[in-house]
Amino acid sequence: MTTESFNSAWRAMSRIEQSSVKQANAFIQMHYLKKRPAIVLLCLMMICNNEAVGCILYSAPPMQSDKRYKGKTWELSRLYLLDRIPCNAETWLISQSIRHIKRHHPDVHHLVSYADPSAGHQGTIYKAANWRPDGRTDDDRKTARCDYVDLRTGKKYGRAGNVPKTAEVQKVPRISKHRFHYPIYQRTQQP
Repeated sequence: MTTESFNSAWRAMSRIEQSSVKQANAFIQMHYLKKRPAIVLLCLMMICNNEAVGCILYSAPPMQSDKRYKGKTWELSRLYLLDRIPCNAETWLISQSIRHIKRHHPDVHHLVSYADPSAGHQGTIYKAANWRPDGRTDDDRKTARCDYVDLRTGKKYGRAGNVPKTAEVQKVPRISKHRFHYPIYQRTQQP
């Protein structure tokens, strides 16, 4: 990433456009996870001087999210910008995506995202974009989450029920991620 700031000149030549996951696939492949989420609900591209320079994806969140936040919730699941784009452009892209959601998806009331400490992420971008820290993914769990790794093939399974009977597996604990919440609409309080 360049040390230049994403200033008013950069903002003037930048915009977002809704796109397909297929159009964003090259950026998804450059993201540290290198794969798209299972259920993509919204894909937006950042365009700068008529060139795509990054993307942001919203997907279906974990099952309990709507209940946890008491309203329809989407997960900000991927955010990627080319390294030549100035620092703090991520917060601009997040804010533009929130404006898009407010305009085009008024039924979405909350956003959630996660920062993975095993990838060196602490949630700095979310904090800069005024998201609220909301604990860690394992805070409310009675047992730690784990993956099942086939020792012969190295293939990882997220659920014991998906592991083939012939696999020789080892349980590997998952890293607890930082959770961040952004309320798009505040619930009105009853007197």
